[in-house]
Amino acid sequence: MSLAQYLRSFFRLRTDKNRKCWSALTTYQAPHKPFVLLSIMDLIAQGSITERIKICLT
Repeated sequence: MSLAQYLRSFFRLRTDKNRKCWSALTTYQAPHKPFVLLSIMDLIAQGSITERIKICLT
């Protein structure tokens, strides 16, 4: 995947938009999905994850 494709995928992530759970600081959305994905990508780059794993994006 190219960088542009990754960026498009990150922008299209569905997040929880329940205003009762999330404040204006997070624009009323669950902010954790991009951080989880970036963390996994970092672990792969470091060599900590060496096997192919299945991640389902929703």
